[in-house]
Amino acid sequence: LKPYEVEIVFINDGSKDATESIINKIAASDPLVIPLSFTRNFGKEPALFAGLDHATGDAVIPIDVDLQDPIEVIPHLIEKWQAGADMVLAKRSDRSTDGRMKRKTAEWFYKLHNKISNPKIEENVGDFR
Repeated sequence: LKPYEVEIVFINDGSKDATESIINKIAASDPLVIPLSFTRNFGKEPALFAGLDHATGDAVIPIDVDLQDPIEVIPHLIEKWQAGADMVLAKRSDRSTDGRMKRKTAEWFYKLHNKISNPKIEENVGDFR
């Protein structure tokens, strides 16, 4: 893989704990880290869009802070992008570690979204892209 300049945008979605001060401390010691903090919890999608809006690179790879998506696949995503893809989507191949309710709500989300929206989203494709 070609080397790329990297920046890490951390979004604090209104956490009431020490998240903001931890992110700011990391950012103060690392110029690659860009801290963003919301005054209250706005939800995942507004946080994702804020991160996209503040990112300055040619490519963005959104990752949830809980690292539910395996970061070791990032080189594969970059390879597909370098090969000419405008967007590379990662698809979860195994949801067995998700709880029953999480699996059901994900299933309902994809069915509802694909019934009322275009473009369609393949099942188990998340924000890790």
